[in-house]
Amino acid sequence: MSRYFRSWMDEPMMDAEANLLNDEYARGIVEFMKLAGNQPRVLKSGKLKCPCSICRNSRNVAVEIVWHHLYTNGFTPGYKIWYLHGETNYDYGSSSSGPTVSEFVGDRTEVDVGVGTVEMVNDAFRENVHYGSEERDRFEEPDLEAGRFFGMLDAAKQPLYKGCREGHSPLSSATRLMTIKTDHNLSEECVDAISDWAKDLLLEDNLLPASYYEVQKLVAGLGLPYKVIDVCIDNCMLYWREDENRNSCRFCRKPRYRDTSGRVPIPYKRMWYLPITDRLKRLYRSQRTAEAMRWHGEHRRDGDITHPSDAEAWKHFQSLYPDFAYERRNVYLGLSTDGFNPFGKHGRKYSLWPVIVTPYNLPPSLCMRREFLFLSILVPGPDHPKRSLDVFLQPLIYELQMLWEHGAAAYDVSCQQNFNMRAVLMWTISDFPAYGMISGWTTHGRLSCPYCQDNTDAFQLKNGRKSCWFDCHRRFLPSDHPYRRSRTLFTKSKKVFDAPPPEIDGYSLLEQLRDFGADRTPDCGGNGHEAVYGTGEFHNWHKKSIFWDLPYLEDPFIAAQSRCDAR
Repeated sequence: MSRYFRSWMDEPMMDAEANLLNDEYARGIVEFMKLAGNQPRVLKSGKLKCPCSICRNSRNVAVEIVWHHLYTNGFTPGYKIWYLHGETNYDYGSSSSGPTVSEFVGDRTEVDVGVGTVEMVNDAFRENVHYGSEERDRFEEPDLEAGRFFGMLDAAKQPLYKGCREGHSPLSSATRLMTIKTDHNLSEECVDAISDWAKDLLLEDNLLPASYYEVQKLVAGLGLPYKVIDVCIDNCMLYWREDENRNSCRFCRKPRYRDTSGRVPIPYKRMWYLPITDRLKRLYRSQRTAEAMRWHGEHRRDGDITHPSDAEAWKHFQSLYPDFAYERRNVYLGLSTDGFNPFGKHGRKYSLWPVIVTPYNLPPSLCMRREFLFLSILVPGPDHPKRSLDVFLQPLIYELQMLWEHGAAAYDVSCQQNFNMRAVLMWTISDFPAYGMISGWTTHGRLSCPYCQDNTDAFQLKNGRKSCWFDCHRRFLPSDHPYRRSRTLFTKSKKVFDAPPPEIDGYSLLEQLRDFGADRTPDCGGNGHEAVYGTGEFHNWHKKSIFWDLPYLEDPFIAAQSRCDAR
């Protein structure tokens, strides 16, 4: 059998007929001691953690005592991957028959048992588990996260019961139960009943999770955290940070919880937040993605713009913050959001708004792939968030502030270096209506263009009274362009000699907001903005966007990086 399963650990250590130590168990003990005894810390101190069934890796004892304990007490059940004793190369182990690692191509690992769940674990932790002998000697005891990874990998490869079909493991069973619960909207009690019934049907000593709690506990080891945050029913505020313990909204005074007789209070509304820091750090734990994350600073194609890092905005930002640009592993992010109906066109009315963050360090062939589009926020429906979108963005903006000011400790496996990873939000990508929700500049009416602002040639149609921007583009053409002098191709008998409106930098935009008195959405209660003086007449500001909380946004040329994907 494969060394992943080490069947001798599941068998009795004594041969009942001969009343002697089982030969396979004895060979396994020799294999373990050969691996553990050659670790640098063991050679230096003469001690190691004892994995016998009594000590259970809780005590550091002399090598001779470990030999004695293993021969008399047996091995700790389930400790089949010896990560506490230096085992990081999973191709090292007994050569007995059984399913083994068959192929490794790129960062994709194919295993005969539990293919899907193994790939899920590798993707979640972004680990390359195939270390060579040099790297193995470099590792000491793994930290908590690494230990959790090894445990999950063991669960992904361990058979559900002895002799079961290939591909069935505790982790694959747990994820299947989670999928069934979600697809059919089952209660926890129902999943408990299904798990208990299925466990009784299988052979004894099977490893099927016996309850929904055990399923959650096993899947939690993937380390994909999320936070559920209560929201005011009118989107006025989040019950978050200093407001976490409030029972009513501080703006509209409406209650936080429904009137129920149950012990656990049920909030009227919730949002989901998925932190991005850990996911960004994991990009540096895979050899392939770690190298790709430095691509933006290492590729050189003068004169060509094939990536945002070739553009003027990126270079200008780096000139403003050379300390940030010096560390090529710092992360440059883009943000996108839009609403959709998850029930389709003919389903019930519902508006769900996901907020996606993606790292632009990656080359063009990778940065738009699905696995690098990180879901960070789910803004719930059923109603459109309208001007209250900034209320839901607060956790993400706070995390971006922390990543800019303090960074996060990360490890680059390609360089074998620890470093402080910082991040910056370079731009947003959205359609025009969502642009208005993000920027604070209303995108309807005569002044809807955020670049022209009140220096626009837009007009209203006489009959429909709709705003029209016909023939507003000629002012952007070169001064000697023939279209500027044409009297027939555009508005009849009209020549255009006006210069385009001046570009507006971050300082000017912020000065406008101060002059007009636009408020931040979290400070005035979601959609409860008071009308800003002059809106629709000489400006279209309706709020001060929460993105102004990011300190680098005030610099010239940086604030204008929100891009409109007008499709």
